[in-house]
Amino acid sequence: MIKKKGLLYAVLASVLWAIVNPVIKAGLSYDMSPMNFAGLRFTSVGIILFIYTWHKGMWEEIKANKKLFTLLITVNIFLGYAVFYLGVDLVDGAISSIIMGTTPFVNIILSHILTKNDKLNKHKIISILISLVGLLLIVGVKGSGYSINGMGFVGILFLYLNIIFQGYSAIKVAEYKANIDPIFLNAIQMFFGGLLLYLSGVGIEGYKNFIGKPLGFYLSLGVLVFVSVFAFSFWFMALQDKNTKVSEVNMCRLINPILGAILSWIMLPDEKPTFNTIAGMIIIVFSLIFYFRGKEYFEKKEK
Repeated sequence: MIKKKGLLYAVLASVLWAIVNPVIKAGLSYDMSPMNFAGLRFTSVGIILFIYTWHKGMWEEIKANKKLFTLLITVNIFLGYAVFYLGVDLVDGAISSIIMGTTPFVNIILSHILTKNDKLNKHKIISILISLVGLLLIVGVKGSGYSINGMGFVGILFLYLNIIFQGYSAIKVAEYKANIDPIFLNAIQMFFGGLLLYLSGVGIEGYKNFIGKPLGFYLSLGVLVFVSVFAFSFWFMALQDKNTKVSEVNMCRLINPILGAILSWIMLPDEKPTFNTIAGMIIIVFSLIFYFRGKEYFEKKEK
């Protein structure tokens, strides 16, 4: 019997999210703008999940929990993904990878500030610093560096806003007392948040036709829809597990850069394993083990 099922769900969600970035790039290459594509993706997910979770008293449930649903629609999906796509557009790919790789660390600090029973301690701080070293080795920062202009700094700010918006939403889901089906929760945020994104995208970027595209576009969209149907549902299941803390759930996202690197080696002919990436993976795995077992080490040492 698994004591902390939330960790299993968090790992499953992280594994699915690891495959998203190359698929998004593939979909956008078919003359599709970011917010149009994101809105189309999330609205499609919402429709599928609505059909699956449709039940009597559904609208009453939404009204009774309107604060949580409004937060997820506006902050988690609409604002979170609006600033994410704007940030990615303004920042070099390597820099954006580093910024998004710091998501678990930012969210753990948010948990320390906003929650009462999920504070930072010695072993958490050490494991975070260790995993940061591993992350930098995997992403790789070349000696020549990257020049960041004024708009680049704005892009970095947008990416950190995305992390904060989604981290804050995760904490609120974990703290919410009502017993809401996590799949239904995902259906609401995806449909209404996706619709807001799509309409905003049409208004800002203009309408991008999605009918009669090449097969590759629909394959990309299909993979992204599949990921969103399951990944966010698993994520909410993890957050609602009373035996698992928000910081523990967020540490599982360190799986993303590891799987991202492995997928790059498999999918991209120019990408090959290097000493830095393999060393970084080993360090991150060690940091995760230390994060979840380090408390026992320090407790024994104090005795």
